[in-house]
Amino acid sequence: MAKMRALVYADRLYGCADGKTAHGLVRYSKRFDIVCVVDSTLPAGDAAEFLDGITKDIPLLNDLDDAFTSTHPDTFIIGAVSEGGVLPKGYDIAVDWALSKGLNVVSGLHQFLSDDPRFIKHAKQHHCTITDVRKIFRDHKRFYTGEITKVPSMRIALIGTDSAIGKRTLAVLLVEELKKRRRTADMIFTGQTGWLQGWPHGVVLDAMINDFVSGGIEGAILDSWNDLQPEFMILEGQGSLVHPFFPGGFEILAAGQVQGFLLVDAPKRPHLDGFPGYPMPNPQRVVRIAEMLTEKKLIGVGINRENMNTSDITQAKNQYQKIFKVPVAEPLSEGVSLLVDALEALSYGKK
Repeated sequence: MAKMRALVYADRLYGCADGKTAHGLVRYSKRFDIVCVVDSTLPAGDAAEFLDGITKDIPLLNDLDDAFTSTHPDTFIIGAVSEGGVLPKGYDIAVDWALSKGLNVVSGLHQFLSDDPRFIKHAKQHHCTITDVRKIFRDHKRFYTGEITKVPSMRIALIGTDSAIGKRTLAVLLVEELKKRRRTADMIFTGQTGWLQGWPHGVVLDAMINDFVSGGIEGAILDSWNDLQPEFMILEGQGSLVHPFFPGGFEILAAGQVQGFLLVDAPKRPHLDGFPGYPMPNPQRVVRIAEMLTEKKLIGVGINRENMNTSDITQAKNQYQKIFKVPVAEPLSEGVSLLVDALEALSYGKK
């Protein structure tokens, strides 16, 4: 079955962390064929080259009508996030435009577009569908059973010092590298972009009733084992263990019964994403908390290179290797071979 051809709309936000949904889809997408990204504030070019310095033939365009004519999408994806999970300013006009063109609309925001009478009317008029990803998981009610103890997969969690720092990106790269080495692996998604990317097993944690979060995580792991029997499960992280606004990760570490974890940090990020005045936490503190929660050790560190040049990255790697005595990598430029070496070494030790 052919994949849906998706236009990803990230106007004004593709160049910053709030465009992370678009970033994730440009880097990896199995559910949709990403035919273009639209941001009117950026020069036209290649969306992947703008993001990571590599070409993927995904046009970065700055006009919706031109994008529609030149790439022939059938789906319109909201590729940006915002505080409170509402449509960013002006995005409602773009949704109206998409529906008027007969495009199906997909959103991962907390604001449910499929409940808005204005959009419902337009969708009916033009025979479109509106999919709110978080609504899929809103009534997901699966209770924790303890059956996870029977799953022999090596389960590794990603934790970060902040939100929107690269945890999902690193998780995807780890799975891809493991598969290149002919190891069976799966990513357990925990946010809406993971679903959009097409990973088959996971939940959207912040859409669920709290009582069922642990059971949702365990259930996704059980389903992954029943379907794939992977040697490795990489659990996508959420927020940060010490983030006052987005305190994600506790349930992932506890319910996931992990055998280890990796840290993602942005050494040159001046403050918590979106919250000036709140300094980034000491990564050593985050690691100590995770070690206490899991009684497991840090396996490696991924460096987010924002605001960093090559010299900064080298200095940070040396510093973190000295502090933590584990492999450290900047995944987007160096790959994740060193980190996967450490995962495999841990797996062999388990056996």
